[in-house]
Amino acid sequence: MSSLICSLVRIKFFRKEGIIKIYSNYLKLLTSLFTLVFLPFLFFIGCNSSSSKKDKKIKISRKSELRIKQLISNNDIISAEPYNYNSYNKDTLKRFEYLDSISTGINFKNIWNPKEKYKHQLENSFISAGVAIGDFDNDGLLDIFLSRQQDGGRLYKNLGAMKFKDVTKNVGVLDNDMWSTGASFVDINNDGWLDLYVCGFESPNRLYINYEGKFKEQAKSYGLDFKGASVMMAFADYDNDGDLDAYLLTNRVNMSKDSVMANLIKDERGNLKVKEKYKELGYFLDRPGNIPVLINAGQYDYLYKNENGYFVDVTVESGIGKNPHYGLSATWWDYNDDGRPDLYVANDFMGPDHLFQNLGLDSNGVIKFKDVVSEAIPYTPWFSMGADYSDINNDGKMDLMASDMAGSNHYRDKLSMGAMTGPDSEAWFLNFPDPPQYMRNMVYLNTGTNRFMEVAYLSGLATTDWTWTVKFGDLDNDGFEDVYFTNGMSRDFMNGDAKDRFRSQKNKLIDNFNFWNSQEPYRLNNMAFKNLGNLKFKDVSFDWGLDHFGVSTGSALGDLDNDGDLDLVMNGFDEPVRIYRNNTENNNSIRLNLKGKDANKKGLGAKVEMFLNNNETKLLRYVSSSRGLMSSSESTIHFGLGAENKADEIKIHWPSGKVQSLKNIPSGHLYTVSEKSNSIKNNQKKEVMFVKGINSISNTKHQESFFDDFSREQLLPNKLSQLGSGVAWGDVDGDGYDDVFLGAASGFPGKIYINDGLGNFREIVQEVFFRDANYEDMGSIFVDPDNDGDLDLYVVSGGVECNQGDPILQDRLYLNDGDGNFSRASAGLLPRIYESGGIVCAADIDKDGRLELFIGGRVIPGKYPQSPRSYILKNSGPRFIDSTEDIAPELKQKGMVTSAIFSDVDGDSWIDLLVTYEWGPVRYFNNVSGKLIERTKEVALSDRLGWFNSISSGDIDNDGDMDFIVGNIGFNTKYKASPSNPELLYYGDFEGNGQKNIIEAKFEQSVCLPRRGLSCSSNAMPIVKEKFPTFHQFAISSVEDIYTEALLNSADKYVANELASGILINNTDLNGDISFEFRALPRITQSSPIFGSTLCDVNGDGYLDLYVVQNFSGPQRETGYMHGGISQLLLGDGSGSFTPVSSLESGLIVRGDATSLTINDLNGDGSPDFLIGVNNGNYELYINQCKTNSLSIRLPDYPKGRKYAGSKIWVYYVDNSVQLHQLSIGGGYLSQSAPIIFIGNKQNIDKIMVEWPDGLKNELDVEFLSSDISFLDK
Repeated sequence: MSSLICSLVRIKFFRKEGIIKIYSNYLKLLTSLFTLVFLPFLFFIGCNSSSSKKDKKIKISRKSELRIKQLISNNDIISAEPYNYNSYNKDTLKRFEYLDSISTGINFKNIWNPKEKYKHQLENSFISAGVAIGDFDNDGLLDIFLSRQQDGGRLYKNLGAMKFKDVTKNVGVLDNDMWSTGASFVDINNDGWLDLYVCGFESPNRLYINYEGKFKEQAKSYGLDFKGASVMMAFADYDNDGDLDAYLLTNRVNMSKDSVMANLIKDERGNLKVKEKYKELGYFLDRPGNIPVLINAGQYDYLYKNENGYFVDVTVESGIGKNPHYGLSATWWDYNDDGRPDLYVANDFMGPDHLFQNLGLDSNGVIKFKDVVSEAIPYTPWFSMGADYSDINNDGKMDLMASDMAGSNHYRDKLSMGAMTGPDSEAWFLNFPDPPQYMRNMVYLNTGTNRFMEVAYLSGLATTDWTWTVKFGDLDNDGFEDVYFTNGMSRDFMNGDAKDRFRSQKNKLIDNFNFWNSQEPYRLNNMAFKNLGNLKFKDVSFDWGLDHFGVSTGSALGDLDNDGDLDLVMNGFDEPVRIYRNNTENNNSIRLNLKGKDANKKGLGAKVEMFLNNNETKLLRYVSSSRGLMSSSESTIHFGLGAENKADEIKIHWPSGKVQSLKNIPSGHLYTVSEKSNSIKNNQKKEVMFVKGINSISNTKHQESFFDDFSREQLLPNKLSQLGSGVAWGDVDGDGYDDVFLGAASGFPGKIYINDGLGNFREIVQEVFFRDANYEDMGSIFVDPDNDGDLDLYVVSGGVECNQGDPILQDRLYLNDGDGNFSRASAGLLPRIYESGGIVCAADIDKDGRLELFIGGRVIPGKYPQSPRSYILKNSGPRFIDSTEDIAPELKQKGMVTSAIFSDVDGDSWIDLLVTYEWGPVRYFNNVSGKLIERTKEVALSDRLGWFNSISSGDIDNDGDMDFIVGNIGFNTKYKASPSNPELLYYGDFEGNGQKNIIEAKFEQSVCLPRRGLSCSSNAMPIVKEKFPTFHQFAISSVEDIYTEALLNSADKYVANELASGILINNTDLNGDISFEFRALPRITQSSPIFGSTLCDVNGDGYLDLYVVQNFSGPQRETGYMHGGISQLLLGDGSGSFTPVSSLESGLIVRGDATSLTINDLNGDGSPDFLIGVNNGNYELYINQCKTNSLSIRLPDYPKGRKYAGSKIWVYYVDNSVQLHQLSIGGGYLSQSAPIIFIGNKQNIDKIMVEWPDGLKNELDVEFLSSDISFLDK
């Protein structure tokens, strides 16, 4: 019966004015035979039984049939078209199958043959060509437009079953005189038919208006016939008035500086500048410490506002302004989720990228934009190319990726690195702009705040070769959007050897163009990465069949065969177009066609949320026109569902402001949804956990004087001159409130701020700090070594702005007069310590009632990475003496100390010491009756070698012993270390001249290779260039080939095999046998090097939480800043696990180089607040807003006289769990917090025990404790 029905009837469900209508040649007959009860059978069973294989539909369950009928009846959707059966070739082993021109009927090639005057465009972006996908004839099949350097491009009609026909001439889009570039299908006049906009190079752009499948060119009548170096027109309704506006992205026509040089004038100061009318030819860029450089300019981009069908240039009045750069992609997206489309513009070479935030209407009724790129983004690609957006981690916030041309392997990286110094080097530019520009891809992770994280290395997407297209889409329907890259170039213009060959021509017998024209195209493999979730992507280029070797440029995605997965179209340079059919067996997806009413017809600018798995999983899509490079994908919204067979809810946020909800939506269909609004409750905005505090401390800036670390050690990995600032809390005036010392860099005085107990601080100017301003303050602590009842200040001197053994490295002790006024202690009170130090911490190691100090040696100036000396200073009564040999001889020269903490690890009441190192393990020194004995190997710590920065303590699993947090460099850098493939550093004399140099090394496919390139290495060691004169020779050589195995064996060798920041779980048993278990912190926390860290109960639930601060500007410029993080709060669960809290919820956002992190209760509410030191930036205060049920217990040194360093507090809960707290002086990173313990879950506390360092124990009466108790001595 179903076959008979389908032979008689073609049925389509749709809604019009609330009535379900059936169109049929036999409507009257069928109406008398069938009722609405049988409609599902007609649609689903009937059409599934089609005799035509190409129309065969997937099977739909009875439950889904009924639900779809209900959705249509309720006017929730217009129609639901089940997917075609996936009839792919079963013998195909790859997910994507390349279909040749014989199979598809698309015989198209972008042939490079420009006119003579444009031949220099060979080295520009116009070798690229675009792709546009859209259903221009409304037959339900996606059609394809392909652009190219000649004849205006071609339009191919989809005939079904992946067959296409060239209809360019028939439908009226033939233009033999046009060099077409970017193209997009867009319904510019809101008539329900897709129009076609095609950009041109040096020919007027074309706008083909669609008249029901036939086109007429009308660009001029719309005001969009710009002629020049057009790359792409990106359409969006940026003013949300229901019609589409546009941004025209341009590049450059003229490729020479000659025309600029003739049009220079001098300003009033005598400086050369380009005449205003010629600024689209060139501009000057100021270089640090050098004369300005003349840069070729591009044409201005233009923003057009649609005013009743005519597009008006509003570029300047909108605030976007005239920017003469080499544009390569323009992407509309709503990054801050305010309903207004924002714009990311990627510019090539030295042109800055822009993030134009849409501010909405100003007081004059004009839509304004503001470039917030330097506020929102830590750095951008240097040669920015394609860009695309996606919610890569399914957190409901839209992220963005921009591409560059960094080599995906060692050979390509070193071959294209070029000169890092010298007259031909442009490396000076890397850290020069704001934000800096680095030659690699960037992945901007949206935090929901005004600052993005950058996670390209963390996600595995930083280096994908010369990448034009970035294209996100769920290519395997698993619920995560994957990413595809097109690669290659007309010539390898970054090839260091080729550039040297051209420059070496004595008489320049061949000009630049002819030299490069004689070279071969730079063919590369395209790449595809599967999104594994948790910010991890896996290279599946080969496995998925998307590793084409050639020169590929524009590409677009769309379901060309209506089988529920995304197919791919790729255009290229001097090669045929490539059509890929997606052979994913899983049709488990939902696709949406939006029909706007109040908004534009295709719903551009709509945000669509999908909720799965009982609303636990959230997927996000955004509808935009231009994505990637010169291309536009289908406007249909595609959601892969993974293992789910339905969406719990779909929310459509229309550009008009309406919000529409669809619930219980079966998979396997293309749904058409018309705009309407539902009554949806807005989610109430959560209050943030912390707010920024503003007072005199937060207005204080830590400042650095510039020092070039690399002039002394050219191959130094990181600067060592900007490692501060340190912070210490202590009650210096005896009023019961903790005051604060802020350390300073060389050239600036430290500061003391007095706390009035109400959250206000005033500075007490210390003359001695001005006299000592040339010292570099590192670690600092408040102690009372003279036992006079007030806190004195010990400050470690560090830095490298001096030579080894310089007296400026002497540590300092400042004595307190009791009122907070300090003077320098006499020289005899401290031993001579002419070492560049870092951390200081204090404890009573030998239980004599006096505190010993551990001073960690950080570095030897000019001799990195040799080990400096570290010290144990014993308080002998009248003075400190060096007792290292007596107490802890093993820690004297163990390496470069970064941090340390005293803690009773094994619970024997003797305070132990843990020390972190750069290029070393976390070392454990067990206190045996007042002697510190190293037992690192015995506790399973010796084999884990890292670049550890910090250590903090806390009982994170509520088992009654101390666990530890160790900060490391993380996973978001170029460095990748493991036990089998560690990072290496050799330090030795490799030239035989007595000068030691640094060699960094890595492993790639089990071969040990140099980290640094030929230019850097040979500048430091000329013998390298003599032995390997070309970049190619250097790039194919191992470390052993370059430096010889004998010289490497004679050098000092350093190893790092662990880069994760993590937890050391203390598994000490009842017998006191110690072992540590390392657990990496959650992946998001590995986004940047961790310096300051602290464990405390921020929300009062009885479990210790973790807050870490991040970032580092020290790396040499080839590596680039490590600014991927913005700090991270993680909530503990009492078992040793932590859950990251978004910065949107926590309110904690620290952009700069955060170093020290300390805790105090700044407003007396019983909750922990944070003070963060920022190197070369303002100190930042964050005040806790959580309404907690907590106790805060303060154990001050005075006035009662009992020492608190090392005191232990056990909190016993009614569920038999025990939480241990121990107060330490020093720890974290250059930090001393206030002596306060914060205890949560007060109502479930059974008892609290305190053990003082002298052995005295107290049990506190919990009933008498209040949330703001100050416990002194009972």
